[in-house]
Amino acid sequence: MSFSKLTKTMNKRFILSFLVIIAGLTACNRPADNVQEAKKHLTAVSKWQIQEILMDEAPVFKNGKHIPHISGIEFDAYMDWVRFLPNGVFEGHFKDATGTKKFQWEVYDKQNVIALRDTVAKTGGWNIYPRNVYEDHFEMETRSTLYDPPRMTKLTLK
Repeated sequence: MSFSKLTKTMNKRFILSFLVIIAGLTACNRPADNVQEAKKHLTAVSKWQIQEILMDEAPVFKNGKHIPHISGIEFDAYMDWVRFLPNGVFEGHFKDATGTKKFQWEVYDKQNVIALRDTVAKTGGWNIYPRNVYEDHFEMETRSTLYDPPRMTKLTLK
């Protein structure tokens, strides 16, 4: 085989291998297609750690530390880990607390969302959309009317 043919063959193999690796990496880091796949990802992890909190798309908390924000809002109490149990319980642990807090999560297939609600008051409004759920992280969001103007808050957990 000539050097030219050998080089072309090696280039083709390299390109094919490169494309296979890229496709594999892309497939591993893709969001859930639907709420059932999102549910599978959420319940597969024993404990999710809070990485970041955004308020109106601006970071106010990251890697365990408060970030000053124009709103003046600070997070002195926050959950350092959460988990989704298959029976519909969402359990979270507040930093430095001795116990955990429990909420209810439910899959809404028609609306294509997983929602968290307070188990006692049956209120609250954290939503998790499949487009924000990956095998190694997810994002949940809520809109609060406690502030003027209302604020969108997002949490990223890994």
